Amino acid sequence: MVVDVEALRTRYVDALDALEHASGRTVAALEDARRSRVVARDFVRHGRPLAELEREIEMQPLRASVSDALSDFERARHETQRLLFQLLHAEGQTLAEIGRTFGISRQLVSRLVNEPDPVRV
Repeated sequence: MVVDVEALRTRYVDALDALEHASGRTVAALEDARRSRVVARDFVRHGRPLAELEREIEMQPLRASVSDALSDFERARHETQRLLFQLLHAEGQTLAEIGRTFGISRQLVSRLVNEPDPVRV
């Protein structure tokens, strides 16, 4: 099987860009959650009823935002790692060398290198 290294390089750069975007979104969602925890802590410290907290914080969208951001980040991280391993392998590194470099088993590297591209919807 012939591997188009230049195409892999392009896909890897695109994956890094997607990971950067997902990372920024995750940081923003976690920062929103941190600010909400500060508000909740102040409510408790000042003896305010927590039932009033829902007027200050929209809990459901906050939770969904954090969950979605973390899921997107994990998908982007996995895709970036998969493409990196494929690229390293296409450039001549063995699966064992890649595994040693990243501190994972050769079997896991093999699984990621041979994992099919995700289906785009």
